[in-house]
Amino acid sequence: MPTRSQTTRSLRTISTAATLSIALIGLSACASEGDGGATGLPPAPPATSPEFPSIGQQGAGPLTPVPLAVADGVDAGAAKGRSLNLPAGWTAQVWASVPKARLAAWAPDRRLVVSTGDRGVVSILTPGAAGQAPTVATLLDGLANPQGLAFTRQDGRTILVVGEETRLVAFDYADGAVSKGRVILDGLPGGGHGGKAVAVRDGIVHYSVGSGTNRDPVDRTSTPERAIIAEVDLDGTANRTIATGVRNGFGLSFAPDGTLFAAVNQSDNQPYPFHDRTGRYGQTVREYINENPVDQVSRITPGTDLGWPYCVPDTRGSRDLLNLPYADDPINNPNGRALNCGGIGRTMVGLPAHSAPLGLAFTHDSKLPEPLRNGALITAHGSWNRQPPRPPYVAYSAWNDATKTLGAPAELVTGFQNADGSRWGRSVTAVPGPDGSIYLTDDKAGLVYRLTPG
Repeated sequence: MPTRSQTTRSLRTISTAATLSIALIGLSACASEGDGGATGLPPAPPATSPEFPSIGQQGAGPLTPVPLAVADGVDAGAAKGRSLNLPAGWTAQVWASVPKARLAAWAPDRRLVVSTGDRGVVSILTPGAAGQAPTVATLLDGLANPQGLAFTRQDGRTILVVGEETRLVAFDYADGAVSKGRVILDGLPGGGHGGKAVAVRDGIVHYSVGSGTNRDPVDRTSTPERAIIAEVDLDGTANRTIATGVRNGFGLSFAPDGTLFAAVNQSDNQPYPFHDRTGRYGQTVREYINENPVDQVSRITPGTDLGWPYCVPDTRGSRDLLNLPYADDPINNPNGRALNCGGIGRTMVGLPAHSAPLGLAFTHDSKLPEPLRNGALITAHGSWNRQPPRPPYVAYSAWNDATKTLGAPAELVTGFQNADGSRWGRSVTAVPGPDGSIYLTDDKAGLVYRLTPG
């Protein structure tokens, strides 16, 4: 297999939803009364943001500060002496040190594999005895921006698929080691939102190609096209685009009905898209861009178009940020000239703007307790340019078996952000573990946490 340095060494703001005022009818209320929650929760008091419902409303109890214990042999670093806000009765542990820990996947032999992005390494964590840190080893190194990870079975073998900056690679996996590395697909666009998420089902690798820009239509007309989700067979054949207008669909996961879902990072500095009495059409309005466009979690099927950068999720009149229609972008698509935004469907779930969701994991095949066993864990990295900053968090969205849709997310884990908006950690992805705990990566603190329901 061609290698790079020997590859085989690698909530949602429920936005209380009243509009700010008649002057800014498109804004959600969290720009006013929610600012305290948006700047981060102090570590001491009970920590339910006024922007988010508590998971307690879905039966797991309100969030309370839980001190982070530290597994024997782990340097807690920035997490030393910290707490996370969790449902009452849960425990929290700094489980492992993995610098720049990003996405994660459990191997069939109950080892956790963790990517590290620009560090170029994929680490493998072998759990130890109770209270002990796992053994951390390098599974792969010399990779180019490894991000997405997924395990699958083929012809009686376990296969690990890794998304690099410009390619997808696969390895045979057994007993904590990889072999027979090969390239599935090469020559993918890099730079910009270059990280590749991956998810595998029935011999097909689904992957994301993020945009190279913030909100430029050139990504939709470039060759190859960007801002897409695509799929390719494990042998590298039959590469095809299945969804367009997906600015950065970094979280990919399969729902209980077998359909693919994506968590999508939306644009920054979105011009005001509404012809209304404010006279602000096409202008950059801080109150609006603080809360818009909402980030997205939505089903991806062949032919899906999420509209970016021609269409903007329209939150006007929505109290739950569910089933959102689209409005025409005033700069890229005035009056629908480039794309009919009323004809592309709707966003299933809106998340607070600038949440930056990076992790998405459905829980139906997990050992998590009720009420967390039939829904999705959505992990947000937090904003980079919002004022005040949007904090990192993990939210839970329940699955409705009758409608085959996700409901309004509720916060499950918070506490990475200080009251002044500074952060000691940034959550990346939460995945259910084989022991019924949730394992959460943090690329700022370089840690993996083990969060165990009470």
